Amino acid sequence: MRREAGVEFQGERRRFVRKLFWFVWHSLALIGLVSVLGGTYAVYRLVRAYDVPVRQLAVKAAQKFGIFPEAVRVLASPRPRFDTAVLEGRPRSYHPRVIFSGPNEIESLRRRYKTDPAYKKIVDQNASGGGMMASGVAWVCGADFSAGARVVKHLEKAVLETPRAEGSYGNALEYALAYDLAADHPNWTPEARARIHLLSRKNLQEALLVLDGESASLWHGRTQLAASAWVAAAVMDPVSQEDGRLRARVQRHFLESVEAFRQSGGWPEGYNYWVNNRAFPFVLACLAQMNAVEEPSLHRMMSEVLTQVGLWTIHGTEPIGRFVLFGDSGPRNDLKDETQRVVDLVFLGTENPVFRDYSRYLSGLHGEEAYWSGYRWGIPLFRGWWGAEPEGREVLKDLSVLEGRVPRSALFGKDDGMGQVFIRSDWGPEATFIAFMGGHTFTHHGHYQAGHFTVTKKAPLAVTSGTYGGFTSPHRLHYAIRTVAANAILVLRPGEEVRPNRFFEINVADGGQRIVLPTGSAVVSLQDWRNNLYKGRHYEGGVITAYSDADERFVYVASDLTGAYNNTGYDDNGRGGKVEWVRRSLVYLRDHDVLIFCDDVKSVRPEYTKKWLLHSWAKPETLRERVLRGSADNGILESEDPSAMIRHGGASLEVRVFFPESPVLRKVGGPDFRYYVEMDGDDADLDGINMADGADEKPWFDAGLWRLEIQPKAPNRRDRFLIVLTPRLNGQEHAEESTPSRMVLENAVGLRLGRTVIFFPDAESSSGVYSYDLPDSQESFLHLWTNLPPRRLTRVSTDGGQIHQGETTPEGLLAFESPPGPPRRLTLRIE
Repeated sequence: MRREAGVEFQGERRRFVRKLFWFVWHSLALIGLVSVLGGTYAVYRLVRAYDVPVRQLAVKAAQKFGIFPEAVRVLASPRPRFDTAVLEGRPRSYHPRVIFSGPNEIESLRRRYKTDPAYKKIVDQNASGGGMMASGVAWVCGADFSAGARVVKHLEKAVLETPRAEGSYGNALEYALAYDLAADHPNWTPEARARIHLLSRKNLQEALLVLDGESASLWHGRTQLAASAWVAAAVMDPVSQEDGRLRARVQRHFLESVEAFRQSGGWPEGYNYWVNNRAFPFVLACLAQMNAVEEPSLHRMMSEVLTQVGLWTIHGTEPIGRFVLFGDSGPRNDLKDETQRVVDLVFLGTENPVFRDYSRYLSGLHGEEAYWSGYRWGIPLFRGWWGAEPEGREVLKDLSVLEGRVPRSALFGKDDGMGQVFIRSDWGPEATFIAFMGGHTFTHHGHYQAGHFTVTKKAPLAVTSGTYGGFTSPHRLHYAIRTVAANAILVLRPGEEVRPNRFFEINVADGGQRIVLPTGSAVVSLQDWRNNLYKGRHYEGGVITAYSDADERFVYVASDLTGAYNNTGYDDNGRGGKVEWVRRSLVYLRDHDVLIFCDDVKSVRPEYTKKWLLHSWAKPETLRERVLRGSADNGILESEDPSAMIRHGGASLEVRVFFPESPVLRKVGGPDFRYYVEMDGDDADLDGINMADGADEKPWFDAGLWRLEIQPKAPNRRDRFLIVLTPRLNGQEHAEESTPSRMVLENAVGLRLGRTVIFFPDAESSSGVYSYDLPDSQESFLHLWTNLPPRRLTRVSTDGGQIHQGETTPEGLLAFESPPGPPRRLTLRIE
């Protein structure tokens, strides 16, 4: 019995062990499965949030936690994107070859140093202190032997930082520039030059690991890294076939960055990110391409892109002395510290005196603070003309020197670019300045505000609301980057899902445009970006369909903003879209100093409320108002007046609404409502919140205190907004004849301002005949027709016969004058 009991006990123990083993095994398997799924989901969330590939995420994690980072990086090394061994063009063998082309130009500076006391003073003031770059300038400009020797010593001990995809892009550019300036110094030994060469080769290899990878984004760090690497490669003196291959590959990366800038038209992250980080390496690399390589077509391309950089900077400068705010803006929109050295290099590369005079304006604006103190060593190099031309020494207090030399408007990035238009009444300090943004999405520091505009006249009148503080703060993600913070159009759809990644912990249906890549981007190439336009990630936004400043009396801009919204062609909610189309046209009449908007919006459902927004510092004034929430000075108010007045800083902006016919004007603002957003896409109940968490109230932002929301009184699928903005200086008389009056035809809406008639035909109309009455007049009328078919024959007649025949312009414009006469009917026929 005892033996049988023992056997039974042994059997029970074996069964228990098997069950325990089974339980532990399956528990561990389940834990492993959950861990794998959880890890996979975590990786997915990280990839989606930061828009980086899995391979690059692995490299980042290995580097962060010290898990064999070098081995991981080698295993994850990408294949060369540009597998070429041939440099485009014939490399020059002499130094210097970045800022200058050859020793002859250096000798010219040294002669000027000896013969021109003013230039000698500039060199002595800015090339002292013993720093590497200052010593290099003292050697180049003043032939100071001991200063050149100091540069050689600095370079002999040089330690180059590893360039990375973000954060630190390395210090190779500064060392390369210093070597280029001091390459002819007698103190160099063959061993020292060999060490510099090995450092340069290793640095280029490390830079190519990043550039060939998929983490650095084109309109972000990739351009900065490619430009810096190309400057280093241009300075390098190859000693092997592999050296030449490295240079050729780096050159191709830089040339793609040049094409990207030409495509976008400007820098889509905002001016602060451009001038603080990308501008100097980029323009320096353009000069290196011009001076280090002999290739006429690329030389012309570099000259053109430098001109584009310079003109974008000039045209984007408001008369109040700052670059217009857009994207993730910051303090250097004030044009201090960084801008002048970039513009001086642009002048060196183009020799266009317009850029020299803009630099003089920056000196008048900021004095010596136009250059940051740590960069002033560059003044004698970048501004060699300062001592050569006496008129170049005079500073300028405004930009009126550009009148008649630079057009008063310009478009940057028309064809699938940023679609930025800058318009001004003149180049004087009290000019009306208008900026319009109508392009695509390029980078995570851009905003979702296609169709946005700003107006300044002595002071900001129509402003860009919001601030750039915490990158993933509620204020930035749920307000500042969105359409609600812009002077654009909202289309509210109840329940719209706006949660593009994990940082959007709550859903805020503000009624704005699609949010595509708000917290990270990895656009690895121009082709990659194009592959996701109207497909894939859908980077499309607005498109400038027409722009004209051929007639000095007016500027015309037309845009199609449909792609920026969830539309019937693509809806990231998968609900068939909320709009069929969103179109915005604007005309600025210089003689009247009046800005006219005609917007055409068709929603999928009539109950999707449409709002025309205008942000300002001051509360819009109306004759009547009633409080809907909060109080009169801090809340949401409503008025049925068809006009409002905004006053700020010695100027005013009058807002007149001609369509919708029965408008409702809401005023939203005050300390507790300035960042107000609807959470649910429905403004029937004003239950939104003030997105102030993370706002950074710095003086360089136009955060605004109020916004005006213009909307139709009754729901419609299709609404047109015809709104006139009139900026004025305080005390400036308003001409009665400039008061607009509405003109409505069966297939067009229009306005009459004095002796100017302007019409916006219905784009959906098939009619080619338009008739309207003219009053008695002792003077001729200007007739401006927009949105017409391009290059079509037109005939204009009155009761007395034909008065005009001609073609519409390629932009679909027709402008003609009718002679004075009694009241009569005018008919326009498009054939």
